[in-house]
Amino acid sequence: MHEHSHHSDIRALEIGLPYLLKHNKEHAKDIKKWIKRAKVAGYDDVAQDLERVLELSQKITKYFESALRKLKR
Repeated sequence: MHEHSHHSDIRALEIGLPYLLKHNKEHAKDIKKWIKRAKVAGYDDVAQDLERVLELSQKITKYFESALRKLKR
């Protein structure tokens, strides 16, 4: 029974991590659009905050990619 649960967990990770990676990349695209909108509207301080959010999102993407590589070994 324990082994079945282990395989289920691995399968869930194999399905869930690619989904989360894709989802995070989509958010990054949206954040880039919001940065441009904030700049056009004259909200440079807001754009700076969003640029920081984008940086963090890109780091998250790298961690998802790393986790997927580790899962596939």
